[in-house]
Formats: sequence, structure tokens, C-alpha cells
Amino acid sequence: MKKFVRVLVILVCIVLIGLLLFNHFKAEKQEISIGMKDGVMLNTKLFIPKGKGSFPTVLVRTPYNTYADEWMGQAFNIFRIAVVLQDVRGKYKSEGDFYPFINEREDGLQTLRWIRSQKWSDGTVAGWGGSYVGYTQWAISDSLDFLTLLLTGARLYDFTYPDSLFSLQTAFVWGFQNASPSLNNLNEESIKESAMILPLSSADDSTVKDINFINDWILHEKYDRYWEQMDFRGKTGAPILSMAGWYDIFLKTQIADFQALEAKGNNSGRLIIGPWAHGPLGEPNDYGGVDKTGDPKMIFKYVRNHLKGKKDKLKAPMKDSRYNFFIMERNEYVGSKVWPPDETTITPYYIGPDGYLSEEEYRENGSMKYTYSPSDPNPSHGGTTLGKGVGPSRQNDNINRKDQLVFETEINDEPLILLGPVSATLWLTSSVPCTNFIVGLQDKFPDGKLINIQEGGAKVNADNKNPGKFEISVWATGYQLNPGHKLKVFISSSWFPRFNRSLNTCDPVFTATEFKDAVQTVYYGKDTPSSINIPAYTISEGNQ
Repeated sequence: MKKFVRVLVILVCIVLIGLLLFNHFKAEKQEISIGMKDGVMLNTKLFIPKGKGSFPTVLVRTPYNTYADEWMGQAFNIFRIAVVLQDVRGKYKSEGDFYPFINEREDGLQTLRWIRSQKWSDGTVAGWGGSYVGYTQWAISDSLDFLTLLLTGARLYDFTYPDSLFSLQTAFVWGFQNASPSLNNLNEESIKESAMILPLSSADDSTVKDINFINDWILHEKYDRYWEQMDFRGKTGAPILSMAGWYDIFLKTQIADFQALEAKGNNSGRLIIGPWAHGPLGEPNDYGGVDKTGDPKMIFKYVRNHLKGKKDKLKAPMKDSRYNFFIMERNEYVGSKVWPPDETTITPYYIGPDGYLSEEEYRENGSMKYTYSPSDPNPSHGGTTLGKGVGPSRQNDNINRKDQLVFETEINDEPLILLGPVSATLWLTSSVPCTNFIVGLQDKFPDGKLINIQEGGAKVNADNKNPGKFEISVWATGYQLNPGHKLKVFISSSWFPRFNRSLNTCDPVFTATEFKDAVQTVYYGKDTPSSINIPAYTISEGNQ
């Protein structure tokens, strides 16, 4: 009993000391406005450590209300780190007109100069945040000392038009809900329904109001000066911590962003890809919980230690490697020095009639057809899009559709681990000159449940008679198919509204109102060996 009392007294003392320290270092919040060159005032909250001295700073610039990030002010202040939270132009308490992404560089640089001119600043500033907030870091990345990039990207064209396909659902869900504060509670289903309106440029008018930036995104289908002004890939020499998700909307561009830094000699960062998406999952899965996926507090500690001049390493369950990849359904991380990993072998799985999918090439030449109608596009479920029910999601509703080709192979004695970029090499003809082809990978569970692994596609200008060879990106994944499961592949011409549907007419999306059906032909065999190219990964002692 006496021992218990002694332990209790010690615990109480520890708590009291902690409270005293917290109160001692607790910062007083200040709310001010910082003026931009054009006179626009941006609402800014400051959390400055008490006492004398100068301090490193964490900067967060957000369109989502600084109130949500106020916890950072107290958390970083305990370690004598200042925090600056700012509503971006035109949002919440900040003045001006909100036009996404365009003003973040100039406003961000002026805010940086203001921070570094303050007596409490030691000149060191790190960025923090995800999604749009992460992009505000990229916009000033050449002037930051550290970047914390959480599910975000530096090159907005690649995010908006991955592989030339318009990210329709993401653009509409985010764009409609952020056009003004009053639209934040707009029903997501009504937004998806508006995606069927033609011309697509009038969909926002019919659903909410005319939105200038939505119109511009639809108008600028190709990379041009409009997108160039928002492209900050490869601009920083600072170290970064980049966290991506296999089912996230920024996955493709986030990998490319990291590789661009490597190509320019910036090897001081870390890329982590986990089982994350940009919204609630369609098929709930915690992948073993935080013990397997990693404690979110790790991000905070990593940034804190960097700003305090301490060397830090990624902690278990991650590896202290340049690249950290979580393998879903195996539920563990593997490390790598390169992308794709040295242990990954891109392996063609050839297709053929009657659902044939094998490493062995189908010997006889032949073809398979389906008809794609833009009036009834193949519906997307989950995947790399924004909203509710994203990421892994059941695909069983689409099993009996006729506008697709389906192939599968059984996983027998050993798991099949996919880790790296997936692609397809398809020999194609089409009855129309402009159309889309979509390829998707799925996990067929022993009980018949179908879960999407990854999807992707491309615009295709195919001949009507002579088959041509086309390379189609299916994005990347880290996924284990277990014995007793089947790898299933589908080829279709729509995955809607994740990607905008092709109307098969070659008309500009901004004005197109007419559409036509397309007869799509996929070839196989020795002379036209269509294949799905799988990143087969081998676990070894060195990468476990």
C-alpha cells in the first residue's frame, strides 16, 4: 500500500510539473492583419513563445479556416517554436477575392518577408500542411527551410489532368464546395449528378453558380501558360518530408515531385506512401491500425527536431529509408533507396479470350469488342478521387456491365506483391477517332468481394482498321494479393465521374454537347500482345 501511495505521489508531481511547464511556455494568441502589396489585408494568427530570444517558425496558410490549426500554436510553443496561421486571400477573415492557387506565391513570399523581419524570428521558417495547405508550401518552396508535404502536389496540371484525363469528381466536389464559404455543405450527390450536364462548362451554373476557376480548368485541357504559373515542381533545395497515399488524389504528382527534386540533386528528403485516401474510405480498413501504419505524431516530432537542429530518423513501423512504402493487405512498410524499388520487376501479364490473364503470351491472334456509350458511362466506385467513399471500395455492382472486358488469374501458393507503377500495353482500334481507355486492377476475395486496387487511363486516337499500340498508365500501388484470391483486370472506356467521360467526338470539352457511341476493339496474341504490366515485388531480408 505504501508503495502504491509513493507511486501515486510521483505521478501527481509529474502532472503538476507538466502543467507548470505548459503554463510557462503557453503562448498568447495574437490576431493581426498583414498587408499585401495591393493593399489586401490577410488575417493572421500568431503564437509566439514567451520570454526573450528569437525562434524558428512554422507557417500554415490555409483556405479552410485557421481555427482548425490552432492546436499547433500551443504544441510547437512548448518547444520554443513560433507558429503563424494565415487565412489565404478571399477566405474567412482575409480580404480580397478567392481564386485557387494563383495568389499563393506572391502572398506567401510577402508573408515570409514579414515573418523574417520580426524581432522574435530567427529567420528559419518551415511549412506545414496537406492538400491545398501543402500546395501553399510548394508555391514558396524556394524560400522555405523545410517543407512538410501531406497528401499534396506541386504541379496542378498533373493533378487536374492526370494522363490527359480531367479529374472531374475531384474538381467539382472541391471547386463547388470552396467557391464561397456558403457552399461548404453542398450535397455531394448533387455535385456528381451535375457532372452529366453538357456542355460541362455550364454544369456549375446549373448546380450552384458560375465559378470562374472551374470554367478555366475545363477550358485549359492542355498544359499551357495558365498551368505553368501554378507549377512549382523541383524548385526547392530544402529538405522535405513528403507523405502520400496509395489511394490519394495527389499520388501520381507527389511521386513525380519527389523524383524531380532527386534529379536536381536534392537528396535530403523522405517520401512515405501509406494506405491513405482523400476522404472516408468506401470499404473501411485500418490496415492493422497505427501500430502498422504509423503514429501521426511522428510528423510533428520530425519537424520539431529539424527546427531545433536535431538529426532525426523515421521511427518504426517505418524504415529509416529515403522511400518508405506501406504494402496494403500485408500491412507493413518496406524501405528503398530508389523508385521503383530494385526488388520490383515489371512483369507483363498477357490477356486473351475467355478472361485469359497470364505471364504466358497467348499464342493465337485475335480480338475482343465492346460498345461504349457516353450516355451510360461505367460508374466509378472509390479510388483516387475526392469525397466520401473513396479509396478501397466494393466493385461488385459493375460485374455484369457489357461495356468492359474482364480478365483474371488465381493467386495460388505464394502472395503476389505489387509495388511500383502499373501500366498496360494495349493494341487497339476504335470506330471513333477520339476516345478514352481505362484499365483497372481489383482484388477478388474468396467470398466474391471485389475491391479496387488501382485505376488509370488515357485519351486515345486510334485507327478504325489497323491496330495501334498504346501505353496506358494505371498509376502505382503497394498491395499484396493473398493465396486464394484472384487478380482481376478490367478494360473499359469510362470510369465516371472519377474521370470525365469521353463524348467520342474530338470536340473541346468546354463547348461539347454532342456524343456518339464507340465500338472498341482490343487485340491479343503473338502479333498484337496486349498486356497488363505488373510491378511484382520480392521481399528479402534487406528490405524488411
